[in-house]
Amino acid sequence: MGGFDGYFEKENYFLPWNTLSDAQKEEQRLWQAELSARLGLMCGDGCVISPEAYIYEAKIALGSGVKIASHALLRRLELTMGDDCTVNSFAVLHGKITVGSHVSIAPGAKLFGENHVFERNDIPFKQQGCTRKGIIIGDDVWIGADAVIVDGVTVGSHVVIAAGAVVTKDVPDYVLAGGNPARVIRDRRAAEAGGSEMGRLIESFGKRARSQWRSAVESCEGELIEIRPWCDAAEISAMFGEAPPFLSREDYIKKLHSMESDRHSYETVLSVGYALKALGESLNAPFRYVENIDICGYLSSLPWNTDAWDAGHNVDILATAMYFNRTEFGLKISENELFGWLNTHISPQTGMWGRGKDGCMTLPINGWYRVARGLYGQFGAPAPFAEMTIDTVLAHSGPAMPRSACYTLDTVYPLWLCSLQTKRRLTEGQAWAAERLREIIPAWKNGFGFELGGEVSLKGTEMWLSIIYNLCKYIGREELLGYRPRGVHFIDKYFC
Repeated sequence: MGGFDGYFEKENYFLPWNTLSDAQKEEQRLWQAELSARLGLMCGDGCVISPEAYIYEAKIALGSGVKIASHALLRRLELTMGDDCTVNSFAVLHGKITVGSHVSIAPGAKLFGENHVFERNDIPFKQQGCTRKGIIIGDDVWIGADAVIVDGVTVGSHVVIAAGAVVTKDVPDYVLAGGNPARVIRDRRAAEAGGSEMGRLIESFGKRARSQWRSAVESCEGELIEIRPWCDAAEISAMFGEAPPFLSREDYIKKLHSMESDRHSYETVLSVGYALKALGESLNAPFRYVENIDICGYLSSLPWNTDAWDAGHNVDILATAMYFNRTEFGLKISENELFGWLNTHISPQTGMWGRGKDGCMTLPINGWYRVARGLYGQFGAPAPFAEMTIDTVLAHSGPAMPRSACYTLDTVYPLWLCSLQTKRRLTEGQAWAAERLREIIPAWKNGFGFELGGEVSLKGTEMWLSIIYNLCKYIGREELLGYRPRGVHFIDKYFC
């Protein structure tokens, strides 16, 4: 039996997370000192580097607790690696590679942070040199067995790369990616969107909102000097099936009727119109101003390429005025001209009206929401280029997107409306929605409404309550809230 002792002594280097013997600890001290002298290795405490790993022409900086197993190949390498990472047997690391912390590189995985140049055909590719864009790996990543990651790729944090995947493009955070070429299979957070933790969060918030909405509205009574706050208070009250405070229902309706005006503005059309509708009442008179508008000329005059939000804002007002004229007064309207112009002026590549400056699509996404809410959603028509819209919105829904009420609403609404037509990237979108709910709900200030991005206000509280409903509806958990919007942000009536 003694003749096989050497075989079993190697076990801890093939399983480097095991506890080393005292002799192996001393061997590691000497071996890492040798690597430092020969290659300039830098490493933190608790690292284990097998003497049977093949490490040549390598410049390496490791954090603490890194394990490199026997028969891993690290060659012609510029490697920076964080804490608690593992490079398993037969993995290959080559080129320029930056790795975060808590990363596991499975057996046989290959990371090539370098590539041959092969543009010319008159000389062998070996004579054309190499390029090094480098590979970047985030934190908490599992790179599966025999996966391949090529030069120039960034892999986000909390990612799982499936066994055998060939990763040729960047991979976003929190996904499972697999296949050849690799694609996103699902968002790892998607299961959480409908999970018990999320359900408890939503249900608990719904109970608080139902018990505190009146005090939240009354705490903002000082705002009632303009049209919008009166309407927001009415809409909040209607969410919970109650009459608004401050006045009797009849006097409140008279107050809203006194604010009516036949002019093109958000307050007179959307705010007053929907506040009355939320209270079960109608406008006194139609919006006659829309009858004299040259619709195509008007739409062409809007600033689609410089301020798509303003353009969409004006379409929303116009479409809503038409909607009230038809539904409340039975008037014939020309909404088909709106559909016709918009359907022929939308970008098939982005699903947006208008362009974003320097690649930023924030304003066009804002404008898309206003156009679609007022026309496609309100009149029950399918949104054009729904899949491209989803791609554009998700591409700009990351940390760089502002976290205000407007931007959040303008993101979740297109994702929800387009999901009625296609399930494209639904799990990814729902994971984003769940993450936003976790951020927004804790900002409810007991008895005072939402304190997000400034002081508590009627406008902010109405919008955030509606946004939470929109987010919950998108992930299929709105029934846990026990309320629903009934004003401008009422979405349950739209097409299915």
